[in-house]
Amino acid sequence: MRKHGTSITCFFGMDGFDRNLKIKENFFRSCCEFLQMVRVGLFLPRCRNCGLDLVLAEEMVICRNCRKKIVPAAENQCRICGKFVAQGIESCGSCLLRPPPYLRHISYAAYEGTLREIIILYKYGEVEPLKIFLAGLYLDIIMRNHFPAFDAVVPVPADSGRRHGFQPVRTMSRILANHLEIEFMPRLLLKKKRTPPQVGLSQAQRKTNLDGAFSLVAGKKPAGLHILLIDDVTTTGTTIKKCAAVLKKGGARVTALTLAQSCF
Repeated sequence: MRKHGTSITCFFGMDGFDRNLKIKENFFRSCCEFLQMVRVGLFLPRCRNCGLDLVLAEEMVICRNCRKKIVPAAENQCRICGKFVAQGIESCGSCLLRPPPYLRHISYAAYEGTLREIIILYKYGEVEPLKIFLAGLYLDIIMRNHFPAFDAVVPVPADSGRRHGFQPVRTMSRILANHLEIEFMPRLLLKKKRTPPQVGLSQAQRKTNLDGAFSLVAGKKPAGLHILLIDDVTTTGTTIKKCAAVLKKGGARVTALTLAQSCF
């Protein structure tokens, strides 16, 4: 009987142990859930544009909603210079009267709304992780158009005072060249004199501000190459025209892409 009594005692003792274990498990689970709520509320990264929490694995720096707002331009563009023109017009009057030195220029969209905010965040806020997303917009332009094969990617060169700092256009151009598996030539073009920023100048001043500012680096010969010229934002188109003219004089064919264009 003693042995039988002992077995009964052990049986109920184990049952109590299981109940205590479940209580502890529930307690620790509740603590973990609470700490997760604190982490989400206090430490979850937020979209640098709109402030929403970044909760999806593919989200980085900007949220999915902001990305969805960045879409290709719905406006009709001149098939040569890319300037927004009325529906039904293939080429603008300026290109018909005085063709630019490049084969074609296309902007992804207008410099407004979410795209404008993201470009400013990357360019002036130096939020470098945005380089992958923005470089992807150039790729999207290429995928939606039928271009002859490119031989090299050339970024519009930065002013001499900014060459050793953050260079957003050069960084995106490198990523683009890697994706296209073509040569990246950041030292083909040189900006040989410092000029005031185009932003803030009148339209007339912008057209003359960059006269004589660009040249080929000594010893560089782009003859026979189809160059993909990259810049971020264009307004009057003067910068890409000046750079393309230098490349064309050196024997290259040029196609230019920009992320956005200001309407003027």
